[in-house]
Amino acid sequence: MRSKGKFMTLEQKIGQLMMVGWQSSHAKDIIDLIKKYHYGNIILFSRNIKSAEQLQKLTTEIQEAAIKYNGVPALISIDQEGGSVRRIYNGVTNVPGHMAIGAASFARPKVATEIGKILGRELKNLGVNFILAPVADINTNPMNPIIGIRAFSDDPHLVSKLASQMNRAIQEEGVLSCYKHFIGHGDVHIDSHLDLPSIDTSLEELRTSELIPYSGSYQPDAIMTAHILYRKLDDRFPASISKKIIYDLLRKQLGYSGLIVSDCLEMDALTRAYSLAGAVIFAIQASCDILTVSHSFGRQLIVRNSLLEAAKNDPGFEEEIDQAIMRILKYKEKYCLSRNPEIDFEKHQLLSEAASLASITIASGKPFIIDEETVVVGVTNYVSSIAEDKNIENLDIAKILGDEFSIAHLSIDNKNFNVNEVQDFARGKKVILALSDSHLTLVQKVLYTNLIQAKIRIMLISLRTPYDVLGQGLPECHICIYEYTKLSVKSLIEVLKGTKAEGRLPVKIRPISQQKETKNYLVERVIRYIEENYAKQLSLESISEEFLISSGYLCRLFKKKIGINFVNYLNMIRMTKVKHLLLTTNLRIFEVANLCGYTDFNYFTKVFKKTTGMTPTYFRNNSGYYD
Repeated sequence: MRSKGKFMTLEQKIGQLMMVGWQSSHAKDIIDLIKKYHYGNIILFSRNIKSAEQLQKLTTEIQEAAIKYNGVPALISIDQEGGSVRRIYNGVTNVPGHMAIGAASFARPKVATEIGKILGRELKNLGVNFILAPVADINTNPMNPIIGIRAFSDDPHLVSKLASQMNRAIQEEGVLSCYKHFIGHGDVHIDSHLDLPSIDTSLEELRTSELIPYSGSYQPDAIMTAHILYRKLDDRFPASISKKIIYDLLRKQLGYSGLIVSDCLEMDALTRAYSLAGAVIFAIQASCDILTVSHSFGRQLIVRNSLLEAAKNDPGFEEEIDQAIMRILKYKEKYCLSRNPEIDFEKHQLLSEAASLASITIASGKPFIIDEETVVVGVTNYVSSIAEDKNIENLDIAKILGDEFSIAHLSIDNKNFNVNEVQDFARGKKVILALSDSHLTLVQKVLYTNLIQAKIRIMLISLRTPYDVLGQGLPECHICIYEYTKLSVKSLIEVLKGTKAEGRLPVKIRPISQQKETKNYLVERVIRYIEENYAKQLSLESISEEFLISSGYLCRLFKKKIGINFVNYLNMIRMTKVKHLLLTTNLRIFEVANLCGYTDFNYFTKVFKKTTGMTPTYFRNNSGYYD
């Protein structure tokens, strides 16, 4: 198959560098794109899938079109991580997600292998030959809004072990498997779907944590890069388009020779800060092989046309394309083989249920007896992040447990409910309290705080991450289930009825007595809010109103914990964004100022000069793209 690269037209070669999605479930729509634009790789979402049978037919038709119009089969990829992140809901075994696997791995050492084999075998049977998993991120920051339960653990060695086990198992079933997101999403404060996260961690620190899964003797056949700016490695370009990170670090220093795939180039982390047409050139020059454009036809054309123009005008760039083509065809030869493995769905279901049950963790205390003096309060299910594509299960934990144990229940929305109403409902009762990432959701945190302070007997169920007790006193009993799914709730009920809980915490959580004083929850939330909303008209008063505290208190707390006052911190964040836009876009300077929250151009110029010692124009004209 690799020899076919020599006979491809330039348009066919460009198509091999792209992985595209489309908006319907109709095969004709994607086949038309393959025929006209020679797209060589496809990414599937739940919008494309109606049933297992339809998916099998769809992937068959895609492969027929790929061979007819491109001469080689397509990599057909999907985010089927398990747990809360999956695209196929029917006709496959619903398996636990990564953090649940981490919790179960102490009692079931082969659990990652078992789940990997289920995923690989069932996807291969459906014609999907590329799974965008496992997640190799280290969940080092409990406040990060995008990884959480998608990580196996906050222990890099456990993550490395489980990721390699799952990866091997998937690939043994004939499906290409992909570590993501290089270098790591687990220590960010911002969801890269929404804006560009930046990290100041040094390379030496990264080698002791985020880089460990990528540094051992085992290397996966594919790695996905992250839209994260690692300032101390490359202060101008995120990892996904950085030659310093992809080529110098991953390829040369870590010796990686496999397939490198970008995270979706339509994510706001990239499109808000960089020209898409320019970014894809940088990515290929950095030795990224496949560029993912998951949603928009218009942006897919921008990427394709930019690559075509660059290849036609620069023979050196076409040579880089040829190197990527050789790597792509190497793995297509390995994984694009037709295969219809036998599926024992009953066995897979039993393994999945056993893994889920083994993940249920009693983090502290002991479950109390559920009787007529017990009530249950719980948040209803919801999509927690953009990575979760859709919410198909629509669970109501309070009603489920209320009906199961014949006790009174109160269902609440995760971000909008009356705390006093809940307290009145719980008064004088034992309370099963089911929360979902309350450490990131102010109203849930207030409810938990008030119930703890009222000395109510609480059995806390952490429906997602175990971090609900961060900065808080402990409840009478704390149970963690790691994902809000039918599978995990079924396992929880078994434990509440007396089955032994064998799970162990795969991440560290510390009650208030053990928290470092500098790790102030409120300050972290304010910092995260500023980083997500720096382009808006922020003030000390508006943020104080957002967090329901006085501006004077926030001002004193901010200065004490951060060391600088609010205005200086806000300007520091904005200036970082300003400099990136000046260096990487053709936007006019007043447009950059407006995009970063400065409506007064004179004030903007004054702040910029005070910060950098030069005017914005001088800064832009005297700074290159690379050192």
